[in-house]
Amino acid sequence: MDKLPEEDTPSTLRELILETQLELSPSGITVIDVNERIVFWNKRFLEIWGLTADDLRNYERDVVIEKVISRIKNVDEFQKTLSDAYSDQEYQGTDLIELLDGTHLERKTVSLNDKEGRYHGRVWIFTDITQQKSREEEYENYASQLRRMVANRTQELIEAERMAASGTLASEIAHDLKSPLQSIRNAAFMIKRAPERIDVGLEIIEKSVMRSIDMLDEMRSSTRKAEPHLVRTNLNQLIKDALDELPRPDHISVQLEMDAVEDAWIDSTQIRRVLDNVLLNAVEAMPDGGVISVTKHFVEGKFIIQISDTGIGIPAEVLPNLFERKFYTTKPHGLGLGLSYCKRTLESHGGSIMVDSVLGKGTIFTIEIPLID
Repeated sequence: MDKLPEEDTPSTLRELILETQLELSPSGITVIDVNERIVFWNKRFLEIWGLTADDLRNYERDVVIEKVISRIKNVDEFQKTLSDAYSDQEYQGTDLIELLDGTHLERKTVSLNDKEGRYHGRVWIFTDITQQKSREEEYENYASQLRRMVANRTQELIEAERMAASGTLASEIAHDLKSPLQSIRNAAFMIKRAPERIDVGLEIIEKSVMRSIDMLDEMRSSTRKAEPHLVRTNLNQLIKDALDELPRPDHISVQLEMDAVEDAWIDSTQIRRVLDNVLLNAVEAMPDGGVISVTKHFVEGKFIIQISDTGIGIPAEVLPNLFERKFYTTKPHGLGLGLSYCKRTLESHGGSIMVDSVLGKGTIFTIEIPLID
């Protein structure tokens, strides 16, 4: 094997590679030695601060700070971080710097220690995040506009439907509460006729009361006006959490497939409730067991979530009105407000929900949520 020339030893090559990586870094980097003098910087650091190499050579850090301080808007915060770092050799952290020209910088610092723990100086890394901040402001403006649009439209719908809904709601409540009230009445009659069975009777009464409370809670929460509060959310994790916490018997299995696009601007609480409603419907549609399949993909600016089951299916005559009749139910108990809530919530996010079902084979719910870009 040929011997490497002295000037091309692995150590020398590693140093060259490191210097090249530092020069190619999109962040500005500078190193201060133990005597608080600048011993290294890259080209990007000079560009960010409008400096030249001559401005840095053989100068202490305080001299350089005087050259850039006039460009900084939040000077007190800038100086405080410097003071904290150089008064504590173990200090490391991240803060934000705002320049007078509107530039936003993320500043990171970490101490340089050898294997024995001896302090040799400090490295500072400056990253321009102006575009990121601008995008976040655009997202927030878009979210505010969407909230106002949803609020106005919701109010119009409330006014238009208030009278019609009140009569429908009263009849549905009376109908759905009839069953648990009848159970309570029967249990009370049994206790009077057979006092020795009081434990059985009380258990029936307790379950019937809880069922009634659940119905009323569902009705109240589903008719309450709730505007979405959009925040950056890991949609993949939200779906995983919903599946992990889904109450299901052992004879129902779950299959999950998701792509890598995670960040969505949504109201995580509302979208989680949508997922819970659809997943619970899938569980209830498979009393004899089956498979729930969940897929999530990002296609043409939209998140597409499909939740399918191998259950009993939904009659074709029901499908056209499944989301429109606010108090419609196919369940033996409860008001069945879940799918109406899902529709309103997704529309308030600028999205939609659709259903495709075949009796005896199963149901597929397709949820679409647009990416705010």
